[in-house]
Amino acid sequence: MRSLVVASQKGGVGKTTLSLNLSLAFASAGYNTVLLDTDPQGAIGLSLSKSLTTRAGVADCVAGEASVAEAMVQTKVPGFALMPVGKLAPAETHSFGAAMADGKRFHWLLEAVSDEHGADLVVVDTPCGFGGITTGALRACTHVISPIQAEPIALRSVTQLLEMVKALGEDAEVARVVGFVLSMLQTQDERSLQVARDVWDMFPRDLLFDVSIPRDGVFLEASGAGVPVGLLRSPAPPVTHVFDLVAAELARRMELAPSRKSDGPQSLLD
Repeated sequence: MRSLVVASQKGGVGKTTLSLNLSLAFASAGYNTVLLDTDPQGAIGLSLSKSLTTRAGVADCVAGEASVAEAMVQTKVPGFALMPVGKLAPAETHSFGAAMADGKRFHWLLEAVSDEHGADLVVVDTPCGFGGITTGALRACTHVISPIQAEPIALRSVTQLLEMVKALGEDAEVARVVGFVLSMLQTQDERSLQVARDVWDMFPRDLLFDVSIPRDGVFLEASGAGVPVGLLRSPAPPVTHVFDLVAAELARRMELAPSRKSDGPQSLLD
């Protein structure tokens, strides 16, 4: 099983949008996918349904107050399940982060999800910054991806993830940085385009994705409707294809087993 952390030092860069829509893309491609919300603010739950903010989840499981089966929510999309952050009072946020920081509880949770759900991939949405929750996820998961907001202030913090992973890796095995993806790109704004150019100059091509996530009002529309953008309407909005492309490239980079019996050419007629 592979596990993918979606992390960023800066907030508001599209972590939850990437986590949710990537999870749908992987499930649609045939991978048994579980999305874990570890953000104490419950971003996934708030994006989808208020009912998710009041039920058992990650925090309850690691505290021994709920089983993985009780906390797991099976979506209507085959092969796509999610676990909300759970019943976590604001006063408990610090202790929850501290408990998750060494990665041991994350390891336990990932193994329990694998045993209970038979997941091919677990996607972990994290809070902004590199506090205890994100640190624990980096210590327990196999890979990490980070969105880079295509705005000048966001560019200043992008190297911090690489520095964090390097520092953690000096003591133990840590998630491998599988890439950065530009988010909120405004192709009609020269400042946004300049950030994109700077990112392309800053990183080797194998750490970047050829596609970027645009700043598009359709994401607000999808959030308002409580659905991933790919389920907003039929046919799906064109931007949905971005997540399909990123998921396909991630599957290759993470060496996920092919979701079909053969990943070679398939005959159209026979």
